[in-house]
Amino acid sequence: MDSKDKKLIVIPGSWLSLGGTLVTLSAMIKGFEELGLADRICVLVKQGSTNESYLIKSGQLHCLQYIQAEDHSEFLQKSLEWVHRQPVGNPLLLDNWVSKRHFPILIRASPQLRISGRRTYHFFHDLAHSKKILGHLARRVTFALLAPEGICNSNFTASYIRKIGLNVRNIMYQPVDLDKFDDFKNSESLDSPPSNLKAIVESGAKIILTPSRISKPYEVNDKNLRALIPVLAELKNRGHHCHLVIIGQDISPEKKLSQDLINFAKQADISERFTILPPTYELEKYYRYADIVLTLAPREPFGRVVVEAIACGVPVVGSNTGGISEILKNFAPNWVVDPENTKQVSDMIVDTFNSPVTSQLLIKGKSWIRDECSPLGYAKQMIDLTQLLQ
Repeated sequence: MDSKDKKLIVIPGSWLSLGGTLVTLSAMIKGFEELGLADRICVLVKQGSTNESYLIKSGQLHCLQYIQAEDHSEFLQKSLEWVHRQPVGNPLLLDNWVSKRHFPILIRASPQLRISGRRTYHFFHDLAHSKKILGHLARRVTFALLAPEGICNSNFTASYIRKIGLNVRNIMYQPVDLDKFDDFKNSESLDSPPSNLKAIVESGAKIILTPSRISKPYEVNDKNLRALIPVLAELKNRGHHCHLVIIGQDISPEKKLSQDLINFAKQADISERFTILPPTYELEKYYRYADIVLTLAPREPFGRVVVEAIACGVPVVGSNTGGISEILKNFAPNWVVDPENTKQVSDMIVDTFNSPVTSQLLIKGKSWIRDECSPLGYAKQMIDLTQLLQ
């Protein structure tokens, strides 16, 4: 197969979630576009899916290949069948296939993928971790049979992936679209806040922003949202006028997880300073009005909100573990805190509001992001890794 005809085929492991994996995929496509290689990437989607909607809104219809399917499992199965009909010179990127529903499909597809000789890669955006012996074994068996070249979004994620016996080929920090997430570029358009944020802005409160899906407490990738509420209560008791805004998806029945957080805020007597908003395609508009981003997830694989916020000129106080710590320590190690130490977190928020060093750390952070998290650089890494131009 002539190298000029090669395409990187991407199959996302999820199609309904508006999260970091999808945003990263869109940024990678942007990198291909900037390189003049927009025709060298093909992303499989189902019509009507969140993936389709987001990528079309991002102007990336050109790279989409539609797969007709009734449900997610059928989509994944038919996607792999479609791949088998394509020239084997086209490398395949499985994007975060880490759910237990993926394993039977991957096991069935593994023999043909292995026999064909197609270069197959798997990008781990999550830890692929299970506390149960059978769950751990299922992961080891599945990826042993598939034998993909592993890519991880942080060294923290890689430490978990190696536990399931997979070799990690590369660490690729997630890209940020600096045309969207840039405080200098966006400052001129700072005319009116989003409608559901307007009253909070007009109240004069300092806005503490936490973009995060509403997670079930104590799961492997628990976002630790309950830890935010005692911090807000502590700040209130100290006389600071702050408002905590969580933006994220809640897929629990009747949004029970969100209601639990609201009830917890009422018990802490800070419900008037606490708001949960739905996910948005325009998160950058909310960063513009945030005074600080607070993210206390203890096992976050990467922490996309960290790099997005810093790119927008917003300081970040984050947990001292996981990918959040790994990123922050590159430019602002003093913003790293123990997520369970309410006083330490509150002290750091107040210090960050008042310290003249904050602006210097933001400048350092934005420079690091330009060097390490650009869509162009990310696309170049992926092209080199998959040997797309060879």
